[in-house]
Amino acid sequence: MIRVIIKRLEEVAEESKYNGYYFKLKDTIKVLFLGLFCGQQTLLDIDCWAKSPQVRDVLLTRFGIWKLPCYSHFTNLVARIKADELNKMFIEIFGELVSSVRLKTIAIDGKTVCSTANMKGRQSALHIASAYVAELRITIGQLAVEDKKNEISAVQELIKILDVSDAMVVMDALNCQKKTAKLVLEGGGDYLLAVKKNHRALYDDIAEMIDFKRTDGVERRFSPLEVHSECEKGHGRIEKRAAYVTHEVEELEGCKKWTGLKCIGMVQTNEETRYYISSRKLTAKELLYYSRNEWSVESMHWQLDVIFGEDTCLVQDDNVQKTLNILRKTVLNLAKLYKLQTNSKLPMSRIMKKCSFDPTLLIETLANMDDWENMSIMLQN
Repeated sequence: MIRVIIKRLEEVAEESKYNGYYFKLKDTIKVLFLGLFCGQQTLLDIDCWAKSPQVRDVLLTRFGIWKLPCYSHFTNLVARIKADELNKMFIEIFGELVSSVRLKTIAIDGKTVCSTANMKGRQSALHIASAYVAELRITIGQLAVEDKKNEISAVQELIKILDVSDAMVVMDALNCQKKTAKLVLEGGGDYLLAVKKNHRALYDDIAEMIDFKRTDGVERRFSPLEVHSECEKGHGRIEKRAAYVTHEVEELEGCKKWTGLKCIGMVQTNEETRYYISSRKLTAKELLYYSRNEWSVESMHWQLDVIFGEDTCLVQDDNVQKTLNILRKTVLNLAKLYKLQTNSKLPMSRIMKKCSFDPTLLIETLANMDDWENMSIMLQN
């Protein structure tokens, strides 16, 4: 897998001509990738890491990189990596890897790169919508837009690109859109969408139906709700969750305009009550499971900030910010695959840090992920 990724990285087209530079763009991409894999956060960190004697020896003997540019040339070369081409490569590689994994949950959500809010020439911060396979903890695609207001269109375009067949696609209330739901069904998947008061008629219908079905002592025209509850202890508190589901949606006026809608439900926790619609006839237990997976993508967003400091990255170039975001997710995917394959209990940040101090360990870690076929079989199991 690593050989495939590095080979594909070398094929990424340059953003513009860089005549006059002696150094190879493909070597720059490899250094950038390897530096991020070793937990380096900034371009300056990566440049300093690559120029340490031990690392330079590994770059020469294992990756054929015999000369490194000065820092200013290094940053100029990074700016010439074509982020859109890099993104296509990312989606192809990881989409192919998980394509055989059926009945998966794909959580889609956006993240604002806060450090770009004050960039010269920008009116708002860069916003990136990502698709995340919850069960595998792997990102399979992303699209960047100029503003959070454009997230809906980005998510819809991302669904068209990705393989969502046989998957449950879960999204928050912002992306609870009729067109988005239709696109998921056309892609062969099912949707689970959180509903808030931005769809007032739908929200009121679901709340009224569930409240009516939960009321005791009332003569009902409908069958009772299916209920499932769980109790979990963690972080010093007891978390209680309860899910309520019904498939009787035909008489709900607000539901008729939603393609393929077969199920409505409610999830209650200690803090809040949330309503959902789905194109699959879920059990209450399944609703609880998939609704929790909606939040899994947030763990990846958290790792981008904590491990790589994405929200404090002060690079003043959109293309470089997009490039770094894609390569960070590539590294997170590989680190998670490494943990799966080796059953390592170490946190990903610790694995990366150890690779940073020991280039030999870096080679061994990458070598552990170099069997594409076995990796695909492992994910299926």
